[in-house]
Amino acid sequence: MEHGDYMIKTSLATSIKYGNYKHLQNDAKHVFNWIRHYWNDFKEWFDFDDDVEFHVRPVRGGTHGWYRSKQKRIEIDPRYGPKKILDTIAHELVHAEQYKQGRLAWDSKKLVSLWNGKFHKRGTTHQQYLDLPWEVEARERSAEFVKAMRKKYNLS
Repeated sequence: MEHGDYMIKTSLATSIKYGNYKHLQNDAKHVFNWIRHYWNDFKEWFDFDDDVEFHVRPVRGGTHGWYRSKQKRIEIDPRYGPKKILDTIAHELVHAEQYKQGRLAWDSKKLVSLWNGKFHKRGTTHQQYLDLPWEVEARERSAEFVKAMRKKYNLS
């Protein structure tokens, strides 16, 4: 997808293109339009690699999106409203920034995350997940971003 002189890497799940989720094609187009619309704001607020890919697909497991650090890929579920999708993209861009800056890493041998050089187990409960320091930061910064965008663009 083009944005001025820049190409934003985007992709659409096969299940939305051809499969059981074809009814989400219009929602996916909206997600891509929002990415294009907020691109300069994303680049101003978050320090992420230019080759991060935005992949739209139904996401399982009660989450709205993921950041896959090895692929530098943000997966976004299009089944939510604009505010939640904007918050999700911002949240995942914080994770992209954390990995890029080396503050967050995954140790696949020990199956633990490293946050600022310290090992952290991911936890077994939802509350333990919410309390992880990189999740706290991502929630706080994405909420700030959404609030600022709502003010900047006069959104309700």
